[in-house]
Amino acid sequence: MTQGRNRLLWTLWALVPVGLLAFHYGPGQRASRAEQAGALVAKADRARSEAEALQSAAHALHVTAVAARARAAASAGEPSLHRAALEAVAAEEAAYAESAMAWTGVADTLASAQALLSESGAPQAREVRVAKAAALVRAGEVAAGAGELEDMLADGTGAGTPLESAVREELATAYYHGARLQRLAGRPEDEWRDNARHAREQFRYLAEDARARGEPAGRVRDLERNVELVLDLEQSAGDQVALKVKPKDCPSGQCNGLAPRKGKGRKPGEGTPSKGAGMQGEIGDGW
Repeated sequence: MTQGRNRLLWTLWALVPVGLLAFHYGPGQRASRAEQAGALVAKADRARSEAEALQSAAHALHVTAVAARARAAASAGEPSLHRAALEAVAAEEAAYAESAMAWTGVADTLASAQALLSESGAPQAREVRVAKAAALVRAGEVAAGAGELEDMLADGTGAGTPLESAVREELATAYYHGARLQRLAGRPEDEWRDNARHAREQFRYLAEDARARGEPAGRVRDLERNVELVLDLEQSAGDQVALKVKPKDCPSGQCNGLAPRKGKGRKPGEGTPSKGAGMQGEIGDGW
């Protein structure tokens, strides 16, 4: 979530080398399926780069739209500023729609690759599933992506490994995005607060686990910062949220159907941290 940090998710492509899959899984149909999967992963990786570029462009328009709305709100009804804000929002929405279509294409391609890898018994199917879930979230299908990640936690996928951390971090990110989108859409408070709380608990668990494992201090600070960002969302007034720039990887939409699951595999942190826990300074616009 923090800028300048590449999450484990997109480095997982290296675990599915196109040329070596067929060799590793031997002759016959397994090799053929693995080779096809490798080609699909390579295709999805190229499509991901395009989707990220489109989302960056949409985010730039989002920044412009937020500024236009702020000027209109401060103008006491100046018609020209109101029209400018509407035009900026329309441009933003069109750009996010294009980005969502691109991310949907990434998710569809990865779903095909995951199916082939699962048939071959390749462990890389798990990493591809995480990437597919993340693509769904970025496409605005937040509930679907979070559901995939919840299922992986419930199944104990990658328990105790970096893969589990990647699943949890993507899940926490999905819940944060969902809570923010629900607030902007005017959904009931108990809905978005529940999702925000689950995001905060997952990030807190990750921060405490990273500290216990002796991971680099920068990694721990990043996760603690994410806890604070979620807490800021919970404590901000609705009009403040609407005038804050959202994270670059946050989709658009109303986030229908997102609701945290309670049960096996989640291990959330306990309690609510205070502002400033682990980090100093103002909470900025997105990450």
